[in-house]
Amino acid sequence: MKKIYISLSVIVVLNNNVFAQAPTITTAAIPQVGFIYNMMSDTSVAELPMFTVSAGSSSAQTWNYSSLFVTTYTNPTSFVAPTGNPGASSFPSATLASNQGGNNWAYFNTGANGMTLIGVDISQSGITAALTFTPAVQEFPTPFTYSNSVSSISTASTTTTYSSIPVKIVAHQSQTITADAFGAITTPTGTYSNTLRYRIKSITSDSVTSPLSPTPLYSSMDSTIQYSWYENTTNALVMSITMSASNDSVRKAQYLQNLSFAGISPVKQTLLSTNLYPNPTSGITYLSYENQSYSNVSASIFDITGRQVATLLNNQQQAAGKQTLAIDVNNLQLPQGLYMVQLTVNGIMKTIKLNVQ
Repeated sequence: MKKIYISLSVIVVLNNNVFAQAPTITTAAIPQVGFIYNMMSDTSVAELPMFTVSAGSSSAQTWNYSSLFVTTYTNPTSFVAPTGNPGASSFPSATLASNQGGNNWAYFNTGANGMTLIGVDISQSGITAALTFTPAVQEFPTPFTYSNSVSSISTASTTTTYSSIPVKIVAHQSQTITADAFGAITTPTGTYSNTLRYRIKSITSDSVTSPLSPTPLYSSMDSTIQYSWYENTTNALVMSITMSASNDSVRKAQYLQNLSFAGISPVKQTLLSTNLYPNPTSGITYLSYENQSYSNVSASIFDITGRQVATLLNNQQQAAGKQTLAIDVNNLQLPQGLYMVQLTVNGIMKTIKLNVQ
């Protein structure tokens, strides 16, 4: 079952140093009905070994995965109201539902302690069944900060039929979630400077047995470790890497491309607290601004003749809150001179002078 998590960008930059305090992930990061987390996944066998993970640390770290995603595919996760979906009647307390592929659905409950998985409705290989986990599986604990840890052991079972044969399905899940690191992470979408990393170790086992058979009709066991980076807003998981717990081989890497909202149009806004620092610069300068609401953001650089020399953001979807965009004039190969940085947020435009020395 794929993991589903949430949150994005609150960024602080002081004197070119990232604010070195671990963030606390709160209920502001929990998904809501209508959210669509548009993830980009890389499962190329040749590329996955490049996605390494640093050890946990009590001091701020810096991760850069911006150039490793090459062979990607879209892998969106949508959250909808439970009512009307397959198996919904088996989970009356659920507040969210999500399709896990095909006719398989997961049902969640949300509250002050985060998001829990109540159960799943499966329909595959000729078997249709609803499985309720006891206790519910802690998918996304809140509030959560560095060194926090939660563990759970959950079981679900049900009886049904397979090819007219009575069968019993049993699923076990043992899970430990620890916030083992924090800091700034760069993905192909951008840099997120105040993230908390969750380390999720899961051991799952599933079996299908029948009183008519002396041996299980089906059984499996798997153990994985998933590293997930979050920021404390309504946007989703910034990035995750899933590894085999037995040999540390990487199975999947994915990053958030954008967050969209089913049936909800972006709200226009004004720009707040826009700044470019340091300016003048001969290296990296930071464009900081604040989104009043969920926004579509573009940013470009023009020379004094009006010619566009760089595209920094192209209609990127961002959550409400403070944002910081790093501009490396050396990587952009900008000669010394005067430039204009043009920032557009939901159709509202602002231009700031940039002096490259």
